[in-house]
Amino acid sequence: MASKSQSKALPVGAVEIHDLWESFRIYTDRATGLRDHLVGRRNKAQEFWALKGVSFSVEPGETVGLVGPNGSGKSTLLKCLAGILPPTKGTIRSAGRTAAMLELGAGFHGELTGRENVYMNGSVLGFSRKQIDRVYDDIVAFADLPNPEAINNPVRTYSSGMYLRLGFAVSVNLQPDILIIDEVLAVGDARFVKKCFDRLHALRRAGVTICLVSHDLNLVSALCSQAVYLDKGNLLMLGKAVEVIDRYQSDVVDDQVEAASNTNPQEPSEWTAEEIYGTGEITLGDIRATGASGSVVVRAGEPMVLSATAATHVDQEDPAFGMIVRALDGTYLYNTNTIYQRQSTGSFRSGESRIVR
Repeated sequence: MASKSQSKALPVGAVEIHDLWESFRIYTDRATGLRDHLVGRRNKAQEFWALKGVSFSVEPGETVGLVGPNGSGKSTLLKCLAGILPPTKGTIRSAGRTAAMLELGAGFHGELTGRENVYMNGSVLGFSRKQIDRVYDDIVAFADLPNPEAINNPVRTYSSGMYLRLGFAVSVNLQPDILIIDEVLAVGDARFVKKCFDRLHALRRAGVTICLVSHDLNLVSALCSQAVYLDKGNLLMLGKAVEVIDRYQSDVVDDQVEAASNTNPQEPSEWTAEEIYGTGEITLGDIRATGASGSVVVRAGEPMVLSATAATHVDQEDPAFGMIVRALDGTYLYNTNTIYQRQSTGSFRSGESRIVR
């Protein structure tokens, strides 16, 4: 994945976004009555930029995850990729057939049957009736609707789960060159979600380019080779999925700590030590917790390194150090100390300062 646009023809499955800006008008004072319309009262509106100069490219066969907080522009970007929203400024180029799962039931007509919607969606994606005929049975089998007759009923009678099953089945069984998915799998039951993930892995192996939005960072890490980090419409980082997710999680932790410190100004925004136990003969400062890679984000199952600067005021032999880990809301999580761990700490001399881990 690269950040520069190329002018040459794109290979099938490639996506290229250059200096993409997308704006919406937000009306704050609408004309609501007949009198307002008759006198020509103008609606007051503000321009909101959902995307601000975003540029990157996706190579054929890559799986790219879009991460970031709510309102960062992820779904807007996918709608631009799918051709639903035209760019306000900038360009988007893609090569090959694109299938999109952006909203539950998007592209379905409520009065048409499931079968009719399958053929309508397939034709919109550029497939002929013969091509759809060849995979129709696979689509119905993958959707696994509650009863065989459901496919012949109007989709307005479907539950949200049935909508999801049929929509996803159409998207993945027509073998698009580019597949766009926006957080729709959260609706499915566990068995169907696993089947969807298995199919996505199969599409990856088949060389299909996949762009997806998900708040499940474990999914993004497991499924995606690359990731894009958006915040308030700005592209903050693009690169390997694991590295981008680490940066995003680190920012989330920083924001949570800052919010907690703003709620209680007496508490600094860094890690703090509260001397509930101890003699005060050694005091700790500059406390830091990091994961194995040095990131402030500690993944489940990986070691955590806790370090601090110990200032010694009285000679000490093998002093004990301990810690209690709590969530930001004060919930107790874990505790240990060097006595439990049978860890010797050595000699500390009055007046010295050293880093302990």
